Amino acid sequence: MNWIEIIAVIFSLVCTWLAVKKHILNWPAGIIGVSFYLILFYRERLYADMILQIVFIVQGIYGWYNWKHKKNELEELGVSYLNNTQRILYGSVILIIAFLWSYLLVKYTNASTPYVDAFVATTSLIANWLMAKKKIENWILWILADIIYILLFWYKELYLSSGIYVVFLILAIKGLSDWNKQKNIKRDLY
Repeated sequence: MNWIEIIAVIFSLVCTWLAVKKHILNWPAGIIGVSFYLILFYRERLYADMILQIVFIVQGIYGWYNWKHKKNELEELGVSYLNNTQRILYGSVILIIAFLWSYLLVKYTNASTPYVDAFVATTSLIANWLMAKKKIENWILWILADIIYILLFWYKELYLSSGIYVVFLILAIKGLSDWNKQKNIKRDLY
């Protein structure tokens, strides 16, 4: 355990807690947390997750902007579901990108766990994108990613990060439950 991991964990926990509450400050807290995880993942040779942190910084800026600015002056960005076509599309995108990313990691790097790293990074990328769009399915993807991260970080002996992902898993389950209780959720099955 080191100070970089400690700072990454603290700010990531704050970010996740605020996201469950749909509080806009989750985005700047997340940007700080992922900045420190970027350094940690480089040190641990988790290159897909390292690159993911750069994308998370950009998505954090986008999410912060998207949550702050209303669609129009009268309407706040509301929580909604993906339709079935979008679910199939995002699921396919995760599988295709994870496959290509793992191939590149195996061929061009000394990544320590290229297949798991690529899959969980891709899943997290799509989850964060869907969170920026306030889509409920983001929490389902975070639950999947959190379970995998718990195991990956334990394997890498990043015990503090593994432990915080147990907390993230609990918060993701709570986020899914809380967001599902919202009234006036947009549902389009096709």
